[in-house]
Amino acid sequence: MDGLAYAEKLLADGVPVIPLNANKKPTIKFAGVSIDEAFLVANAESYSAASGLGVLCRAWWCIDVDRNHADGVDGFESIKTTPFIDEIAEIASQTMRQETPSGGLHLIFEKREGVTYSQKIGYLPGVDIKANDNNYFVLAGSKSHSGEYTSNDKLPIPYAGEFEGRIFGSPGNYREQIMNKYSVKKSLSSYDFSHLPMPKGKGGRGKRAYERIINGTSEDRNNDLFLAVSYAKACNVEIEPLRAIIGTVKGRDVFTESEFNKTAESALKG
Repeated sequence: MDGLAYAEKLLADGVPVIPLNANKKPTIKFAGVSIDEAFLVANAESYSAASGLGVLCRAWWCIDVDRNHADGVDGFESIKTTPFIDEIAEIASQTMRQETPSGGLHLIFEKREGVTYSQKIGYLPGVDIKANDNNYFVLAGSKSHSGEYTSNDKLPIPYAGEFEGRIFGSPGNYREQIMNKYSVKKSLSSYDFSHLPMPKGKGGRGKRAYERIINGTSEDRNNDLFLAVSYAKACNVEIEPLRAIIGTVKGRDVFTESEFNKTAESALKG
């Protein structure tokens, strides 16, 4: 790879890149810096000696899927657990894809107007979102100590689907976004609990009921759920973990989601 010539070609297409060494680390400072022709000339030696190039996520953004993660996590399996798997697979077949030497995958998309792009490391287990202007991903043709990056030779397209909105529509990773849906502040955004006295000690009966549900030791499930939700309301504790009670069995009685909603709503109104 002639790093300097390739960088000049990409820059002409509006895609800024930086030189990387064989460890995939930048060899120049670039954060907050405009990558223009003068910058390339000033750093020509670094570009020419580069083992690879990193694409700054200023025009493009990247879903970085790791297959052989250090802790054994498989990003591909993580994506399969989401309701967006079919959408992602369809759009991935149309856009730029890169394979990493370790068997991972980069899904690369063109940025769109009106979206607030940001970095989300660990958005899903084994899946990083690289979209901040100072993020970068290794470009196909680059060589690291692990091997060479390859691509399908397609250009990035805008992500035309719901997953992009899910990623960047609210703070946090995928699980945190789910939990936020059931947070006390979210569920009761129009109600002011500031006048309520805070429970003394560690929350009393409600706290103990909350712990029993989480630990799976609740016997009087409806009563415990009522107490636990009341405690959550008063102490601004997340309600979502209490959904662990759904599907639990006592004798032949299965605790349903309908029962959960009815009891929780009653406690929230109390």
